[in-house]
Amino acid sequence: MSNAGEVTVVGRAVARPGHRDQVAKLLRSVVAPTHEEAGSIHYSMHQGIDDPDLFVAIERWTSAEALEQHLATEHIKQLAERIGDLLAEPLDIRVYAQLSEGTSTKGVL
Repeated sequence: MSNAGEVTVVGRAVARPGHRDQVAKLLRSVVAPTHEEAGSIHYSMHQGIDDPDLFVAIERWTSAEALEQHLATEHIKQLAERIGDLLAEPLDIRVYAQLSEGTSTKGVL
């Protein structure tokens, strides 16, 4: 991953039936330590209203390098080890560069 600018990450996880609460607990457990990381601009977890087994993480990092450092942290490694068997499908994690437009903060995640 090589990018000099900020990156946005959207991660998607789908809990296996009966494992929703465990998945939610694991995902929530990494929020606070991630907020303390250098390079973390935004990091939040969301749960589907129409499909509560669906979880989405929305992240913003100062650089691709900051994201790489995040992925190497102990709390993220532990999350990856623990969550796999609780999911109905593999994690879907995508990295984006923002297409900036306008001057309003409404255009910034």
